[in-house]
Amino acid sequence: MKALALYGKGDLRLEERPVPHPGPNQLVVKIDYVGICGTDVEFYAGHYPPFIQLPMVLGHENSGTVVEIGEGVTEFKVGDRILCGPPSACEEGCPLCKENRTNICINGFPSTAGIGGPDGGYCEYFLIRDVKHTMLIPVPEGLDMKDAVLFDVVCVALHGIRMSKFKVGDDVVVSGTGSIGLSAIQFLRAAGARRIIALGTSDEKEPIIREYGADYFINSKTCPDVAAEVKKILGSTVGAPIVYECAGNPASFNTCVSCVKPGGQVVVIGTINQPFPIQPGSFSIHEPEFQFTFVYTREEVEMYLDMLQRGKVKFPGMVTGVVSLEDAVPKYIGAPSRRGHLKVLIDPSL
Repeated sequence: MKALALYGKGDLRLEERPVPHPGPNQLVVKIDYVGICGTDVEFYAGHYPPFIQLPMVLGHENSGTVVEIGEGVTEFKVGDRILCGPPSACEEGCPLCKENRTNICINGFPSTAGIGGPDGGYCEYFLIRDVKHTMLIPVPEGLDMKDAVLFDVVCVALHGIRMSKFKVGDDVVVSGTGSIGLSAIQFLRAAGARRIIALGTSDEKEPIIREYGADYFINSKTCPDVAAEVKKILGSTVGAPIVYECAGNPASFNTCVSCVKPGGQVVVIGTINQPFPIQPGSFSIHEPEFQFTFVYTREEVEMYLDMLQRGKVKFPGMVTGVVSLEDAVPKYIGAPSRRGHLKVLIDPSL
């Protein structure tokens, strides 16, 4: 079978490997689609964690059809369509997993296929090495796998909203209009936000930003005073009660702090992977609350699939490209520019 394995910085190789066969408590999935994550792009650029085991097949946003099951597997059968997420609980039984807080398991990332060491889904056939400890979720009949496989990015947004103090009727600001920001806008609209103000850096994206549910769009690159514009829109002298940071950069974080009202909440959804200075003195005076969120739960993936099936959320235009394993590096991962893309999928059958 074909597989795309990372050997080091800028070294992602298309290889021929044997088709895997399952042992006890394992199964094999024929990959339908695997999402290319920003993490994969960072790994290709050489920015990977110390626990990574190279060479490693990338891919942790996996969807496919069960083609073979090993001894002892009773939860699934051949022909089932499933999503393959991060670990559902660690084998070590850490204190967080015992508290059912598996999304912040201390052993989670090192044991996540395609991130820590076990091979991921950039391949034709994907071996689930531990059914018991992997988040495997059935995809309901009738759902398009192109929509279902978006679970990773959209559930990062859903988890952030659920971890926030949002309540129906709140005015909110969302900074960042990539796949996470758009997903947050969509879920906030479905949850009953009163007014949603989106902050982005491209006027070209305003139509899709509004399609996803934003009431207002502010170009934070050209607007001289974003916080003042937010207050003007809200008719407020203090700002928004909740601001969601979804862009993952210091400038966006600082803008979010300037837009939140005293005593309000800034929710960072995803990661900001670079150090930057802050001025905590202003935090002490205005007492904002900060909530940092990232990995989602099984419940949230199931919520997403249910909302999708009932038509409560839609993600039109989120998938901006589908490429083969051969074309994944030249057309996207290693391309000079990825401008204009939201989520690109790999279809190993191409």
